Amino acid sequence: MKVSIDTRTIEPGDTFIPVNGPRFNGRDFIPEAIRKGARVLDVDLVGYAKKYRKKLRCAVLAVTGSAGKTTTKDMLYAMLSTAFNVVKTEENQNNEVGVPLTILRADVDTDILILEMGMRGPGQIRTLAQIARPTHALITNVGLTHVELLGNQRAIARAKSEIFLSPLAWERKGRTAFLNVTSPHYDYMVKRATTAEFQVLPFGGHDKPEQNLNACFVVGRHFGLSDDQIRDGLTHYRASAHRMVQTELRGHGVLLDDAYNANPDGVTYSLQQLRRHAGRKILVLGDMLELGDHSVAEHQRIVGQAIDAGVELIFTYGTCTQGMVADDDTLWLGHFESKDQLIAQLLDEIKPGDVVLVKGSRGMKMEAVVDAVKAQFA
Repeated sequence: MKVSIDTRTIEPGDTFIPVNGPRFNGRDFIPEAIRKGARVLDVDLVGYAKKYRKKLRCAVLAVTGSAGKTTTKDMLYAMLSTAFNVVKTEENQNNEVGVPLTILRADVDTDILILEMGMRGPGQIRTLAQIARPTHALITNVGLTHVELLGNQRAIARAKSEIFLSPLAWERKGRTAFLNVTSPHYDYMVKRATTAEFQVLPFGGHDKPEQNLNACFVVGRHFGLSDDQIRDGLTHYRASAHRMVQTELRGHGVLLDDAYNANPDGVTYSLQQLRRHAGRKILVLGDMLELGDHSVAEHQRIVGQAIDAGVELIFTYGTCTQGMVADDDTLWLGHFESKDQLIAQLLDEIKPGDVVLVKGSRGMKMEAVVDAVKAQFA
């Protein structure tokens, strides 16, 4: 069924579930939902989704990790949809509201339900897993996302491993975990998975794009797809908004819009994708937030990775990036305290054949740079 918690998106025949926010009561919008032709289901969203989940007979594949969750989810959807009826998390609906809403979109005809799970601290993945009760779990990697809140990578691995819950009496046997063998604390995650009675299937790769691709092959083979079917399915991959979306610039090369969010692993992934492109490479980087004491070192580490990727110019914005130093004559690095000044100089600098990558944490709103480049060249 199509469920909404926002009357602004209601269409006739939809189901409206009123939820409360910090500054609103969902029941206040029931009359508006009825006027728009919706059926009202006045229940607790999470509790209702838990009961609904027990009725589903489809495979439930939960995807989490420090970086690449959305990209991997979208790749899996493209691949698996060629042979199965698949429902997936849309855009960034990966929290305690989005996961229940996605579960309610599945029905008796659904073969595979793909749920992206995000987190900001300990206990949050466990909460989402208790709602979703995944039959399959994929952890893309363990990096430094939210290290300011969690303290170290071991704690991050522990928080991600909350996805492995011991089975309840009604759950089917034979659950499967897909784990990145190159990830820090891999052995710890294997132990957590096997203790919870998950069979572990590993994947790896020499860089993050290859690891995402290999994860898709391992998952696809597990669900019975041939390698040719997997390759064909991946040709239908479409990125979610601001997640490595490629736009051809009119006579001026390519824009890689990865502006939705940023952390060290995510920037590494983006640069490894950038390396695959021909042309002069430009990185536009906003602050990577929530890195705590790791911030200075992690921002500076990006400089070396950019050089390895063939980047010739770096435009930076924010307080965390202002300490970055280019220690190589092949790289120009300019810091801007004003986003408007950055945009003006970037637009003046872009030349035919350039490849421009835009990246930054959500709070930096780097999509403004993307919009400006598109307006000028796309």
